[in-house]
This record gives sequence, C-alpha cells and structure tokens, in this order.
Amino acid sequence: MAVRAQVSVATVSRVLNGHSTVNEVLRERVEQAMRELRFRPNRIAQTLYHHRSKTIGCILPDIGNPFFSQLFLQLEIGAFERGYTMILGNTVSTRDMELTYLHALTERQVDGLLYLGGLANDTHPDPEALRTLHDIAERLPIVAVNGDVPGAPLAASVRADECGGTRALLELLHARGHTRVAFLGGLPDVTTSVEKLDLYRTWHPTHPPDWVQLSGLTINAGRAAMTALLGSGPLPTACLCVNDLVAAGALAVAHERGLNVPGDLSIVGFDDIFVAQVVTPPLTSVSHNYAEVARQALDALLHAIEGQKPERHITVPTQLVERDSVSSPLVHS
Repeated sequence: MAVRAQVSVATVSRVLNGHSTVNEVLRERVEQAMRELRFRPNRIAQTLYHHRSKTIGCILPDIGNPFFSQLFLQLEIGAFERGYTMILGNTVSTRDMELTYLHALTERQVDGLLYLGGLANDTHPDPEALRTLHDIAERLPIVAVNGDVPGAPLAASVRADECGGTRALLELLHARGHTRVAFLGGLPDVTTSVEKLDLYRTWHPTHPPDWVQLSGLTINAGRAAMTALLGSGPLPTACLCVNDLVAAGALAVAHERGLNVPGDLSIVGFDDIFVAQVVTPPLTSVSHNYAEVARQALDALLHAIEGQKPERHITVPTQLVERDSVSSPLVHS
C-alpha cells in the first residue's frame, strides 16, 4: 500500500485511522491506492489494537412502529456519517428479549448503547432488570433516547419535549374553543403516556371518567378507545390522542359512525409520523424533531465513548404541525 501510494507506512496508518493531520494530497494518494488494490481495513484487527469496535448497539421495542423506525433511521444515518456501524436489537416489547439484547450487544463489544423504550419508559422498572442495566452502564456508555432510567448511571438522557408538545396541542384546542376534550390511548405503565395524561388532567380536571381511554398505543387501540367513547354518555368536541396511530384508529371509527371530522369532532395526534399525512383529514400532530434528537443522542454517546462527560439531561424542542383535523366547535354548533 505504502509503495503503491509512494508514502510512508506511518502515513498510511494515519489515513486508515482517520487522523486529520494528514496532508490532503497524501491522503488522496493513499485512498487512490486503496481503490486500485481493492483494500478493505481489517476491522477486527483495528478493534484489538484501538480497543474500539466502531459499532453502536441500539435497543428498541418495536421496529414496526413508525415512531421507532423513523427515529432509528435518523440514528443509523448519523452513526454512519460519524464512521460507526449500528447493530439493532428489536425486543418486540418483551422484557426477556430486552435483557438478552442488553447482554448480547455488550458481549459483542459495542462501543456504546442507545436505549429506546422498555426500561427507559417504564414507570415501575423490574428491580432485577434495573440492576442488570445499572451494572452494564457502569462499564459501557449508555444513552437513553426519548426516555430515562432515574438512578442508573447512564451517560445521558436525550428527550423530545413531549410535555411541551402536549401543552401546545391543549393550547391549540383551547384557542379554538374546545372545553370538552377526551384523552384517547396510552398505557398506565409507560412514562410518556402518564406525562401526557397528567397534563391533560391539569387542563381538564373535571372530565367525565369515560373521556379517558387508556387503550394502548396502536391503531386498534385507537379504534377501541373511540368505540368506547361513542358508547358512553355526553360526547366531547375534541380528542387528544396519545400518538398518531391511536388518532388514525379513532378517526376511522368516527368516519364509520357517520361523524364529520373536524366538523362534529376534532382529533389531534402526536409523533407526526407518515400516517398523520395520509389519513383524511390529515392530522394535526407534534413532531419530535427526529433528526435533532438523533444528533444530540449520538453526540452525547460519542462524547461518553471518548471519555468526556455529556450533559445528563438533554431536551429537544418539539414542533406543532397544524393540518385539517381541528376546527372550532362554535362554528358547527
């Protein structure tokens, strides 16, 4: 390689290891020689030498959920741009698989872990699982993304401001004249659901019990929530849904029952996934600012990998995205 590029072995080594001090002319000669010789660096040897694998593990509960897939895509792109390979552990929302991936990725000697969902969104984490995460976090940099594990020695928690986003939706509904608002979807043991519900109850403390339907996080959960709501007593004028999937399911049932949205009932979602744009009417929602969440999470993790101490709690502003699923009830009364 050095002979082909007409440079020293030390120069070749610096190029292969990504040093920025190499003269651009010499760097181009080395890279041209690599292309001509079809050279690929031996990553295993580099890992042994540098004690780095240039890989990042990512544990998440459901890659089929558009929220997680959209966030993972941004994380993977960002990792690649920084010279890292991402290894995905999809737990299908089971605690046993979550712990299995936690051990497996650690044994694969990843340089750090990005942790989405599961323990990072559990209101009452299992003590044994918490101890396992705690032990590993003392040896390996871990960043929780859109969640946190209080008490665990994580490198950082990077979260979209979901409370701020929920508040923006409630303010929008209030500004449009909605004082009778229901809360659809969510789970009582998921922190993001609980936080949104707490805000809702602050704004609407006297809501009828049937106006809160903690049915889950899926489209079917949205269908179940709207079906139960329409089978109860007086109806609200608007529904705050825990995410866009729930909102899509609720919207489908509203259409099936002959309700006009937003004429008879306004519906808002959360996450701003592609579903929000393709349903009729398109949903008003809140964007997590996915690219920025991914950037901040990767920056925090790489700083920790390099031995630096990132800020422990990082919050990324969300963005209200107004579409056509909200109108004033006064106009249609």
